Amino acid sequence: MCRAQALLALLTLPPCAATASDSIESILVTAHAPSVLAGNNHGAADALDKDALKQQQAVDIQQLLSGFDGVYASVEGGPGGVNSISVRGAEPNFTVVLIDGVAVNDPTNARGGSFDLGTLSSSHVRGIELIKGAHSLAYGSDALSGVLKVLTAPPLEPLPVLSLEHEWRGRGAYRRSVAVNGAYEGHRISVQGAQDDSGKLWQGSERSLSEYAGHYRYDIENARIQAGVRRADFDKSAYPEQSGGPELATNDDRDISSGTDVSAYLSTSVQLSEYWLLAAQYTQYERDFDFYSPGIAPYNNVPENFYIADYQRRQWRLVNQLNWQNWTLGVGVDRRSEQGISEGAVVFPGIPADALGFLLGLPAAPVETGASIPVPLRLDTDYRLSRRSDGQFMELGWEGEQGIWFSAGLRHDRIGGESEMVERYGLGLPVSEHWQLALHYSEGFKSPSFFALGHGLVGNPDLRPERAVSKELSLEGVYPAWQWSVALFDNEYRDLIDFDPDNFTNVNRNRVSGRGAELAVQWSSDRLMLGLGLSYVDTEIENVDRDLANRPEGLAHLDVRYRITDQLHWYQRLSWVDDQHATSLHTGQTQSYELESYALWDTHLRWQASEQLSVYAGVENLADTDYEEAVGFPGPRRWFRLGLSLTL
Repeated sequence: MCRAQALLALLTLPPCAATASDSIESILVTAHAPSVLAGNNHGAADALDKDALKQQQAVDIQQLLSGFDGVYASVEGGPGGVNSISVRGAEPNFTVVLIDGVAVNDPTNARGGSFDLGTLSSSHVRGIELIKGAHSLAYGSDALSGVLKVLTAPPLEPLPVLSLEHEWRGRGAYRRSVAVNGAYEGHRISVQGAQDDSGKLWQGSERSLSEYAGHYRYDIENARIQAGVRRADFDKSAYPEQSGGPELATNDDRDISSGTDVSAYLSTSVQLSEYWLLAAQYTQYERDFDFYSPGIAPYNNVPENFYIADYQRRQWRLVNQLNWQNWTLGVGVDRRSEQGISEGAVVFPGIPADALGFLLGLPAAPVETGASIPVPLRLDTDYRLSRRSDGQFMELGWEGEQGIWFSAGLRHDRIGGESEMVERYGLGLPVSEHWQLALHYSEGFKSPSFFALGHGLVGNPDLRPERAVSKELSLEGVYPAWQWSVALFDNEYRDLIDFDPDNFTNVNRNRVSGRGAELAVQWSSDRLMLGLGLSYVDTEIENVDRDLANRPEGLAHLDVRYRITDQLHWYQRLSWVDDQHATSLHTGQTQSYELESYALWDTHLRWQASEQLSVYAGVENLADTDYEEAVGFPGPRRWFRLGLSLTL
């Protein structure tokens, strides 16, 4: 394991000897907090490099993430609906999403700041890494259950001058992309563009996405400068969440949304001496979002609502890493500035009798009636908020000759006059020549979303940050053809934000625990690779008799990659999702359901016809499984894909 890999290690970096040039190579876009022993120091992590991505030829990001152990990547409502991930049973907004090092979570949305994976194309993704557990030491606020890092910047090796790809999916769906690359005396430039349209593949759900990006990198002997910008424009429509979808909804009115994401980064790294590495980064993210929902009939619980939001985040970070013999010390500072504006309203066709007490300042009724007084009512939900956080962090690590290592880190943040402190510890012990044992303890915090703080009806400016503690015991083994990994984890989330119907506001009150295990086994030969992943998590609200929705306890997948010839490659995945609790409001009142478990079989064949041309074909849901990820929202039945890729 290389100690120079410690700072800013990203997914394309292999194990290496600890040299100054290797440290520079390890700095790819993201200047995050010190990570003393690369993957082991962080705890459980999954990654896909460019070769794995090419073999899988995935439909979207969710399909890629479904191969990560302990991850439920859902497409509730189809591509035009809610697209998110749950890591080890946690809320989707507990995962920080970084695209080329830029945090893209939006705290103005109604889901507490989760990132909509449907607004990111898979066309130019060159690497994905998911770090599990609470990791606020390295990434600050929001990293309660994991950090998802997506890399679209070009790799270090030379690229074709022109790359073209087009994929036909039937029913009006397609995906196409283009990339132009150039290099001259240490300068590298890449310009990318992609379009993705879901067509009519999903019943009652549509999405169109256009994405553009540009990247620049300049290398000299002991330094690197990187810069990039990304823009995504999207339009989506789907049946309202919990409306019962195309099967149970009482009408065909749809949620309609559109938006624009713009992100940019500038980073530099300098090897000042044999022992000192300095990295600095500036990132900026902006989202403009327009949302309209007709509500869910009879509109008392979910009335017509709409809003226009504008969110901006600016962040800079400075990290020093000092290496001496077996010791590594990382010290850094960062600052985050945020501003969110939302203008909208909730429109009731009549005054809900259950909310009358709230409107008049009286106690809530003891029993929900669902009745309403036939007088139209419009309530504004506008808010304008800003927030600044300043953080300081450090981490000390040591690695012995026999594979023993440990690390200890501390972070302090100042947010709006309040202080937050988190810690992280790790210990690695070799059990034998082939097995390594690791223990991890980490903490995280999440500042309340702007929606939870400022929403005109349910916002509460006195909310406290949500907090997490992650504990993990892992055992990894490596043999000539085998790789084994077993992880036991215990996650606890405190002060979770929930809606209090009695006071009609958001409050801190819940404690949620998520305990489980993950097993990953991989066997490979010259032509064949088999990968098996099993995970189990028991997620529950402590001292509350209520099931959490969309939390399957069991997940499994089997991946098979076979190189038929040097030019012909076959890949397939069998994935299984356990039963899960779900709710729906299509009757006007909350109804509980148990969605049945299901298994999906996807298969792809890729033929490298020439050095410049490759052709691939795929069948999704080969067994034609009938399944649902939300009540009344059927997933697509068997469908086919055909694509070609050309490089010049």
